[in-house]
Amino acid sequence: MKRVAVKVAYLGENFHGSQRQPESRGLRTVESEMLDKILLVDKVSPGQVDLRFASRTDAGVSALGNVVCFHTEFEDNDLLLRALNSVSDGVYYRAWAEVPEWFNPRMAAKRSYRYTCPSHRIDFERFAEAAKIFEGHHDFKRFAKVEEKYRNTVMAIDSVETRMGDGVIETDFVADYFLWNMIRRIMAAVMQVGRGTATVDDVLSKLDGDDGTFGLAKPGGLTLLDVSYGDVAFSHPIRCPYEKSIRQDTYRDALDSAFHGALRSYYFDRAWHDLPGREVEGGRSPLKGFLQRLDLGLP
Repeated sequence: MKRVAVKVAYLGENFHGSQRQPESRGLRTVESEMLDKILLVDKVSPGQVDLRFASRTDAGVSALGNVVCFHTEFEDNDLLLRALNSVSDGVYYRAWAEVPEWFNPRMAAKRSYRYTCPSHRIDFERFAEAAKIFEGHHDFKRFAKVEEKYRNTVMAIDSVETRMGDGVIETDFVADYFLWNMIRRIMAAVMQVGRGTATVDDVLSKLDGDDGTFGLAKPGGLTLLDVSYGDVAFSHPIRCPYEKSIRQDTYRDALDSAFHGALRSYYFDRAWHDLPGREVEGGRSPLKGFLQRLDLGLP
């Protein structure tokens, strides 16, 4: 038996967080899914698995590169990944590294996250300016949920980078570690500045310790991109170990996209034509003008 660290990915909407919950609650988590499938394909006993996560993720938060350690009886680590991916439901096993017994996955060198939000009605320059404020050393007590009464909330964020995408804004964070709810609280503030309902000075005052918060951004926009270690090198199988799962999930995504596209087309491209009194002088419909102001991509 040996200990391995495995990089995993999962969509947060499919799980009630990463950590296992009491069985009485009946909640599906990343840990419960992984433990069930490890015991299904491996010869290791339940008491020997010792499943440990590098980063805990809340319900709705996704991951592309979380790290999970556990014991296995598999000699071939590529085969271990293929076996787990073949039975997995929502967790993708990407890469592996053999680690010593004392290895603690939480003692990572760096963690990187991305928050993605809609760009609609957001001033990108104000948004980016507010995001950049959080780079460097600060006391984040107004931007984190701190359970321990005396926990130190002074820390550093190495970098905060923003970019425009196709209808979205992506904000990347890199640091040694992050406090609980920290990025979601930061993003709530940044988005409010971008929308004009708060100012950069409002954000600076909270960083200086003034009372109050900006709330909590939705968990669905947050993704743990990667967890890295200075002395651990992960190996990736030559062939994609989750190719079949990706094909199935991509097909489901295509069905969802086609369904929503048809639904949108039915209402916005057809239904408005059937409304009485839709045409006015100049051939412009009040309804269509209203929808165009909502920036729904109508011609």
